[in-house]
Amino acid sequence: MYSVLKNNFSPFQNEQSLRLALVSVCAPYGKIKSLEIFPPHQDSTKGQLTAFCLLQLDSATAQAGLRLQHQLGTFGDHLAFYVDVDDT
Repeated sequence: MYSVLKNNFSPFQNEQSLRLALVSVCAPYGKIKSLEIFPPHQDSTKGQLTAFCLLQLDSATAQAGLRLQHQLGTFGDHLAFYVDVDDT
């Protein structure tokens, strides 16, 4: 998910732009049932602001396809991943 977002979208300057990008990336798999974007924090290993996201699609099958294709981790019944955000 990280590389798809990083390579295909402009840096995310707000939550709305990130949400729109995620809707676009997830569309082939299904609709987003829930999405939580946590406030950005400084990643000490990369020196980059990152936001932690929890995402759930409308079906377990769709979610499994997204998880496998984009090598995502899970947290409970959600997919879990980090996204770089623009600090300007």
